Amino acid sequence: MKRVLPLLGAAVLMMQCATVHYLGDSYPPTRHVDLYFSEADVPRQYKIMGRIEATADADELIYSTEKFTDAILEKARNKGADGVVILDFKTVQTGVTQTDDHTRTTEKTEDGKVTRNRDTYSTTIEEKRRVEALVVKYQE
Repeated sequence: MKRVLPLLGAAVLMMQCATVHYLGDSYPPTRHVDLYFSEADVPRQYKIMGRIEATADADELIYSTEKFTDAILEKARNKGADGVVILDFKTVQTGVTQTDDHTRTTEKTEDGKVTRNRDTYSTTIEEKRRVEALVVKYQE
């Protein structure tokens, strides 16, 4: 039982996490990563070492902007970055599901049969929140 509780807790946390993808170079991990919201704000010469994209379901209200930022900074630290430039926070449509339901009922009445048709249409839009960022390495 003692072993099950930590695993259960980890499973719950993973369901509430964003997916963070990184594409680029890797260096030894760093201890601190600076956060910027524009490339013009980076005060030193740098090279872009990669890009990060983090996504989570749009209806996961538990996953705040702060948690997105923390996940991005953690990934950047692990890849050896010195800074991260947040490019965009947005909600994107990732899919559409349409359901059509056609129901036909026939009722017997005193003066004959009556057939009724009923059509129901529904559309579900699937959305994700997405954060895109540049990962930078300062030049010496």
